[in-house]
Amino acid sequence: MSESSYEDSINKIRDYSIEQFDKNIVFIASGALGISFAFIKDIVDLSKAICIQQLMWAWGTFAGVICFSLLGHFISMQAHSWAWANQELSDDAYNKVVRKWSLSIRILNVAMILAIFIGTLLLISFINQNLNET
Repeated sequence: MSESSYEDSINKIRDYSIEQFDKNIVFIASGALGISFAFIKDIVDLSKAICIQQLMWAWGTFAGVICFSLLGHFISMQAHSWAWANQELSDDAYNKVVRKWSLSIRILNVAMILAIFIGTLLLISFINQNLNET
């Protein structure tokens, strides 16, 4: 396999991985939000529920993940536009700016993963506390 062909295949795999990550983050967050909206009333009597703030925080966290994902897409689009418009810069100048774009997207990705974990823990805790009360 030639070096160019190898780099192309690596880039395709990376692009597919990024696409799947973005899809899965939004799928998990929106799924958790939607399922908890739809079925929480079947699991917990909300009129008698305790610690309702945990449920609200969980919902807010899942909604925040969806917003972070949209923000990540916007930053990525801006980075690609910038990269296209500034191809003529020296490698050092170009890479310095690209690293900043890349870092912001990585921070958002890690924040989304942590937020899904925290939102899930909040939702499970809320359900657990209220199941134990009934």
